[in-house]
Amino acid sequence: MAITINGSGITSANIADDTIVNSDINSSAAIAGSKLTGTGKVLQVVQGSTTTTVNSSTSTLADTTLTATITPTATTSKILCLVEQHGCNVANDTGITLKLFRGASSIHQMSIYQGYTASASDIRGGISGSYLDSPATTSATTYKTQFNSKLGISGTAVQVGGETSTIVLMEIGV
Repeated sequence: MAITINGSGITSANIADDTIVNSDINSSAAIAGSKLTGTGKVLQVVQGSTTTTVNSSTSTLADTTLTATITPTATTSKILCLVEQHGCNVANDTGITLKLFRGASSIHQMSIYQGYTASASDIRGGISGSYLDSPATTSATTYKTQFNSKLGISGTAVQVGGETSTIVLMEIGV
């Protein structure tokens, strides 16, 4: 369509592709986020946290109480999960296995091991990890962590001493 001019000014026009460059746009101009498309756009961010101390002396997985729920806006979206599990206490020559779950499904494993003998003092630290998930749903989706004592020996715990653990869920548009 060509430019149309009538008595009150320009009423319609088409701008040829690739004719507007960044320097043509006013620095104070705002573009609505809904107008931005493409792979890699962060659509939403959700965070969960806990300070509840949980102990384990078995090899059975136990909830850490760290959880967050996100509702993806498209079935093609990815969910970037960032986990910081703090206050992990490992004692008695054992280790911690920490798993990330989507609902009831284990989707990623992180571990910490103690490399000392049973007479060594406890080691306290943290376990962190990231995982890019493809839930393929627009339903509310809950992510959580569970842990166990690697060898089923007492003295393994998470969030010891009031440490705060966090999980951040970022929906990434694809």
